[in-house]
Amino acid sequence: MEQLMTWFKVVLIVPLVCMLSACASSSNNTRSGFLPNYDVLLPSDDYKDTNLFVDNTFNREVLSKIEVLYIPQFEVWINASESEFLNINPQHVAKLSHYMQSQMQIKLSPYYKVVTAKPEGVDDTVLTIEGAFTDVQFEPISLQVRDFVPIRLVYNAGKTAYLAATEQTEALTHVSLESAFYLGSRKAPVVMMTAHKELDSVLKADGTENVETVKAVLDVWIDNFVTAMTQHRNVQ
Repeated sequence: MEQLMTWFKVVLIVPLVCMLSACASSSNNTRSGFLPNYDVLLPSDDYKDTNLFVDNTFNREVLSKIEVLYIPQFEVWINASESEFLNINPQHVAKLSHYMQSQMQIKLSPYYKVVTAKPEGVDDTVLTIEGAFTDVQFEPISLQVRDFVPIRLVYNAGKTAYLAATEQTEALTHVSLESAFYLGSRKAPVVMMTAHKELDSVLKADGTENVETVKAVLDVWIDNFVTAMTQHRNVQ
């Protein structure tokens, strides 16, 4: 049995699906333990550097019957050895969560009912989309301008304070996404994917530009997901 690293998870920001090509820039896909089975994942023919599994029963006919998208909060899975100074700023998390929810609902509402709380009745008209950012890796770097700290995805107040005190800074060099789609009340996912994203931007330590920069990345991810979910579906 493959030995997995010790992970812990932190609820992140968003009911979000980073759909395939927007998340992919490397073949380095992880096995964090978030997905129930990694052995069935195969390299995608359509999306670069993405490993994908689609159950043969999940076809266009099944997709056409889906009416509700239930999207719980995505999670962040971080290697426990790198978590010493982890401290997520709740205000920035809330901003990104609200932004993502509103954008998903606006863009998908002509096609689906989008909910962030589990529906009372879950049948084959409901598609649950769960996901996690995994393999979040930090590397130390040096910057001459200490007002700038490369913190991505979330503004990490505790870690930033530590880095300032030690006259160091660090970059989040890459992050992977793992996602699973569940149809109705089925226990086994009908879609699973892993994808990888390299990161290289430097952001201000006060967090204001962090939020705007992350929004720009999320916009790409949202648009890819909306396209994938609606390209074969007509507005009623």
